[in-house]
Amino acid sequence: MAFAVADFPEQVAALKHDLGKYVAWMSANLGDDHWHGPLRDELVEALRRDLLRTRSGGDGTVEAAWELWTRFAADWPRPLPAPELVEVEAAVDVLRTHGPALARGDRDAIAAARPQIRAAQQTIRSELQKLHRRLQSARG
Repeated sequence: MAFAVADFPEQVAALKHDLGKYVAWMSANLGDDHWHGPLRDELVEALRRDLLRTRSGGDGTVEAAWELWTRFAADWPRPLPAPELVEVEAAVDVLRTHGPALARGDRDAIAAARPQIRAAQQTIRSELQKLHRRLQSARG
């Protein structure tokens, strides 16, 4: 996917759907009590699904949140063409940092990382939504 200014709004819309929607698809529906206190199995499984298998293709392929981001952002110019994407990239990097603990099922590390993971998920969702709206408004 090469960067083309004309295609950028559609690329952002696709990223908003594929990453912004599914990076917290299951975990966003869990109550605050899952994010504090003893780590619950439901949160571990939701985070593993949301972050390690953010996108599942019809052909059986899966992409982690950071793999999905890398695929979309690979051809975008640097610095990134929107400040919101800088925020998204930083949030994705936070998630990438915690990926190995999720893959191993390291409950202590996951429990300790809950605030950072949740904040990163929220940043990704809100910044992609904000950028998408801004691009739609600019189109008139």
